[in-house]
Amino acid sequence: MQREQVSGARSASGRLEAVDAMRGTVMLLVFLSHFADAYLYPLGGEAAHLRERMNLLTMMATPGFMVISGLMLGLLHSRSRDFGPLRKRLQRRGLFLLTAGHLLIVPTCRFWANEPLYLLRILPVTDTIGLALLVGPWVVTRLNGRARAALGLALFALSWTVSLGWWPESAVARTLKEAFFGQRELSVMLSTFPVVPWLGVYLVGSMFGEWLGTWGRADVKGVGRRFEFVGLGIAVGGAGLVVLHIAVRHFWHGAGFDTLMALTSQAQKYPPGPAYVALYGGTVLALMGLLMRAEQAGYLSRYLKAASVIGRHSLLAFVLQFYVYYVGLYLLRLHYTPLWPLLFVFTAGLQWCALYAWDLRDRAREAATRLPAGVPVSGAR
Repeated sequence: MQREQVSGARSASGRLEAVDAMRGTVMLLVFLSHFADAYLYPLGGEAAHLRERMNLLTMMATPGFMVISGLMLGLLHSRSRDFGPLRKRLQRRGLFLLTAGHLLIVPTCRFWANEPLYLLRILPVTDTIGLALLVGPWVVTRLNGRARAALGLALFALSWTVSLGWWPESAVARTLKEAFFGQRELSVMLSTFPVVPWLGVYLVGSMFGEWLGTWGRADVKGVGRRFEFVGLGIAVGGAGLVVLHIAVRHFWHGAGFDTLMALTSQAQKYPPGPAYVALYGGTVLALMGLLMRAEQAGYLSRYLKAASVIGRHSLLAFVLQFYVYYVGLYLLRLHYTPLWPLLFVFTAGLQWCALYAWDLRDRAREAATRLPAGVPVSGAR
């Protein structure tokens, strides 16, 4: 570990480096998951089994990203004196994800979506985030953190109630159910991140952002510990559900067996189950608390700086990695090698370099806008 003295928890631009670094860490898990999809899964055999085992780690990515995205909403609202311009900016980003983002991402899924009309039958997570960015900024101005968390939990419970209890026959109704509430066995969609349960997770995450924006000002060290303890508590609750899952699988085969198995499984991602969200979402919150405390103590500074580059540009990173893995790596059809971790590090490093170059560009633009009138930019005479 590297140890350097730091003056605070904020970068020069006012961002929280530990939050950016945690989002960057989650994006690295996305990289690893899609690397395994594009390289290991098509090889079949032991390579495909290795990819399945890696899911135990990489499944943390989606709940982590949704929690942190909601956290950023709550943080921005709590720190902003005039949220109006920020709200419009977030909603514009949501519209971008639903339009240009969708058109950029979905065609890259061609290699595994070998089905008719596949372009119309995939709802990527960016679509769900886009809808959350349209709704979340409106909700955050009307409800406080606890009320948003309660609403988020209610939406999550409602989603599972509809998913388990409503079985429409028409194709239109089944499409709406799968897109908004989710269904374990899809009949119309090929892949979907249902909107309602993930919006619930997003709104719960916004409460943690409010914690960071209010308590974090008064007690910078204490808020890191709070994230550790609360995140660990949520993760332990999820682990308890997983233990129940194991018990049900071995000792119960009566009525409601399939429902209990889904609700208590750490692998129930489509739609997201309570055990899955609690175990992985709580773990991400606890890890973020650790990173916050490491930043305050001056530890892991190099990792924080490197990961925060990815976190600051997570949207660009998310789109870029689809083309690196689902297009480039898949089309290369490389043979299996036990040195595949080096291949992953190489691909992740290439993307980090591209994101770093983009980050330098953004920093130069920010520096130029901060210069007072009459002061020339660097190099000007």
